[in-house]
Amino acid sequence: MSILLREELDSTYAGTLESLIDPVSTRKFLEEHWGKSLLIVRRHSPDYYYKLFSLADVDVCLMAAAHSSGNILHVIAAQGSSRSTTLTTVSEVSKDALYSAFLSGDTLRLIGVEKFWPPVHLLTTALQQALDATAGVNFFLTPAHSQAFPLHFDNTDAFIVQLAGSKRWQIWEPTYERPLDSRLSERHVSSRMEKDETKLTLLEDFVLESGDVLYMPRGFYHKAIAIDEHSLHLTISLHPISWADFFKRAFELTALDNPELRENLPPGFVGDNRARRSMQATFSRLLERFSDTVSFEETLHSVVEDQVVARVLPPDGHFAALAGLKEIGASSRVEKRSGLACLVEESSEKAAIRFGAQGVQGPRILLPALEFIRDQQSFCASDLPGAMSLDGKVTLVRRLVREGLLKPAGL
Repeated sequence: MSILLREELDSTYAGTLESLIDPVSTRKFLEEHWGKSLLIVRRHSPDYYYKLFSLADVDVCLMAAAHSSGNILHVIAAQGSSRSTTLTTVSEVSKDALYSAFLSGDTLRLIGVEKFWPPVHLLTTALQQALDATAGVNFFLTPAHSQAFPLHFDNTDAFIVQLAGSKRWQIWEPTYERPLDSRLSERHVSSRMEKDETKLTLLEDFVLESGDVLYMPRGFYHKAIAIDEHSLHLTISLHPISWADFFKRAFELTALDNPELRENLPPGFVGDNRARRSMQATFSRLLERFSDTVSFEETLHSVVEDQVVARVLPPDGHFAALAGLKEIGASSRVEKRSGLACLVEESSEKAAIRFGAQGVQGPRILLPALEFIRDQQSFCASDLPGAMSLDGKVTLVRRLVREGLLKPAGL
């Protein structure tokens, strides 16, 4: 589905899912597009994403990436050329070599932009919070009249954020729905991947221009080419948690308290038919045991806990909040920092709130206030429920600002 917008937009990009897809609402996106169908937003506003990343930022970004040996640079030879595609690190290649590759028609792809470019990192944390999916970001800088990859599909959902120039995209219907992002899935579907586009059903053929965004669920065949001008875009790859992931975690948790599930397979089963046949009865018995003992609540708690711990404190200028810590009072409005999630735990005597690798613990009297903080995005200390004194509520809010969960609203 293509959406043509008016020439001037009232809203501006603000590093959230809402501003990424504006004017499409988050509710509409989740109901109609997330994991299901394409979304193309055309803006006719070339500078819409200038706060996120721009062509002028490429050199600075590469300089930042060069200080880490783990940042991978992909120099992708143009389709039809005799040159070879190379994988290297930014620190191992000279700038003049990159200039030469670009001018020769090759695409530069930097993997992991979110690791060292704060505006991109803030967007990935916002998407993680909104979609409960981890995100990784690559930039693609492609010269005019060049194509990086041939026809293919990806195992991850993606946003394509066009930052400069333009690119022609052609997208076809999937032949295998919702492929999983795993080596087993790749082996399973690789033999089924269609390489002849004439045998596929074309859905869209369009030019993505600066300020536009494309959402593409995993499994959709596509290819893209820069036509008469260069192209710079971000590919935001999203890794949601599938039911297959959830059941894998459920089985692992069940095995923690079930020795039979942790037993080795019989030696020789790879080459011995009798050993393989003997496994059938054991498999059926253990599957029944798993069904009888698996806990949905325990599995959900484990998955949520992992997600809470994985979300790191964002690079949002929090030292300014710490400098003004003593100014936060009962009527001061505070809010959760972008991308963080909370988990409240309790015992007979204690209550705790966890976020990222941090946490705050105290007497059980804190429980109503901690649950309120978990469930609200913005509030004042005076809004906190429970039997604590007003001074105690202010102290708790200041503590959570100091530890990194909260910040003054609007800062």
